[in-house]
Amino acid sequence: MYLCMKHKTGLISGLFVVLLFMGCTHTNYSQEEFNAVADELNSCTRQLKMAQDENAALKKLMDETNKELTQTSSELLGFNDEKQQLLDKNIQCLEEKKVLLKQISMFGDIIKERNEAKWRINKAYEYILAYLETERLNDQVYIIRSQEKIKIVIPQRVLFPNPMSAWLTPKGSRLIEKIGLGLRQMDMIYVEIGGHTDNTAISESVNKIYPSKWHLAQGRSMSVLMVLKETGIAQEKMCAISYADTKPIADTKTEDGRAMNRRIELVVTP
Repeated sequence: MYLCMKHKTGLISGLFVVLLFMGCTHTNYSQEEFNAVADELNSCTRQLKMAQDENAALKKLMDETNKELTQTSSELLGFNDEKQQLLDKNIQCLEEKKVLLKQISMFGDIIKERNEAKWRINKAYEYILAYLETERLNDQVYIIRSQEKIKIVIPQRVLFPNPMSAWLTPKGSRLIEKIGLGLRQMDMIYVEIGGHTDNTAISESVNKIYPSKWHLAQGRSMSVLMVLKETGIAQEKMCAISYADTKPIADTKTEDGRAMNRRIELVVTP
């Protein structure tokens, strides 16, 4: 449109020049002809002014349109940047959601495993209580339950003939055999056999066999382990440990307390 108005302006200007030339070269025109030419010239002048005004208005409109277009383009680029940021944030949220879902799944597995372990502990505890009921009632064994394990405590007097011995009595061997068969039936995962002594000094006669209380406690745990092995419990499911007198459970100043400290502890993981 801008080119058309420019072309139209050129035509009017050309016509104005022609009229002036005709006026200069022809002097024999009548007053009426002159007036007609003058009117035509005035009309052309008005049209030229209108064309120039229209051209100026169109140029202003085009400048404003270009300005709006530039602003719109800038806004569009800004929108595209915001869109990309939103897409990136959405991707990040999806990744975080995946991690969260994975953690929830892991927590679910942990809770499930804990519930299963708790169920196994309950069943194993009930089984051992019933299985060793007679021995419990006769104070031959004491059964203690924790969140993950079951402890069978057996005093020295039940298994060994005297406070400085690590050899099982026949009665003590039969008790360990019974416990071993029971552990096989419950298909336990692992058992730790801990040997314990009291805090009294080892006599010279015993010192030749057991140089320290560590050796005495280790001998006791090994004696029990060998009997459990004979009942069919796999050796990779057992270990024998010496605690000597480092973990007393009763008063070390009284004979009854020291007798309780001399013991074997079977820590069972169902």
